[in-house]
Amino acid sequence: MEWLDNSIKITPPARPKKLTATRFATVLGLNPWSTPFEVFCEVTRTYAKPFEDTIYTIAGKTIEPKQIAYMKKAYFMTNLKTPTDIYGKDYFDKTYGDFYKDEPVFGGMWDSLLYDEDGKPDTVLEFKTTKRAEDWLSDVPEYYALQAALYAYLLGVDKVIMVASFLEPSDYDNPDAYVCTADNTITVPFRVSERYPNFEYDYYMPALKWWSAYVEKGISPEFDEKKDADILKALRHTEVTADDNLTDLINEAEILQAEVDEHKAQVADKEKRLKTLKEAIKKRCIDSFKEGDTTVTVKGGSCEWTVQKTTKTDIDNARLEKDGLLD
Repeated sequence: MEWLDNSIKITPPARPKKLTATRFATVLGLNPWSTPFEVFCEVTRTYAKPFEDTIYTIAGKTIEPKQIAYMKKAYFMTNLKTPTDIYGKDYFDKTYGDFYKDEPVFGGMWDSLLYDEDGKPDTVLEFKTTKRAEDWLSDVPEYYALQAALYAYLLGVDKVIMVASFLEPSDYDNPDAYVCTADNTITVPFRVSERYPNFEYDYYMPALKWWSAYVEKGISPEFDEKKDADILKALRHTEVTADDNLTDLINEAEILQAEVDEHKAQVADKEKRLKTLKEAIKKRCIDSFKEGDTTVTVKGGSCEWTVQKTTKTDIDNARLEKDGLLD
């Protein structure tokens, strides 16, 4: 890896990760929670933030089956199919998280599909859980709508239904108890051709251009020192694998460090008292300075204690004396 002014240069991987729907919105600059630089690091396998489940991801996983059951019952969607229905119970292991094997750049997993009477996919359904109901007051957040639109476009499907369930803080404590109702769950349908009449040229092609400009060339988009701080910290850190000689040095150093730490703990109170005594001796010596003195010395039983007055030559003594500050 090579550091450039505000980007990095890497050797493009033989098999980069694909642009999933979340990454798709991000490279277009439409995801406030991520950056194009982060996506570049992920797809080029340069660096990926460690994934840890949070109360929000756990709630989403727990409540999504409830949302699917709600849609089947409340909206009579008997032809609604999940990834499990299509690929089987272990669908992630079977598909490696990619339902678009024939796509060289784009991939990912849709949440559910609604099939028509001929047994063909007709509608893409995307399920979301959120505590931020205000984000959905006027419309679907754009980065969510684009996620579903991409999956629909790749399938050759025009219709999308966004399903959002709004959670209270207590719901994150016990998502198993959550019940989808008309009061806490909304549906927002749209057609890709109507919401994004130029989807291919305004979104799909720019994402391909981003891929060509950065991923294929191995030069990242510009990073942001604040937004990408965690990633930059990891990239700027080098961990050395110790050889036999270095391991021996480290082992000896760690033994001595443990002994020093133990000794410091034993003499901590004495060091504190010694510091107080030194300050007192220093004060007495300073008080003993006479006009013209540069050094005051007092002899002890085993040490000679000295306080020396220093004068910087790059200051204006005349002005200090005029202002009464020279002493």
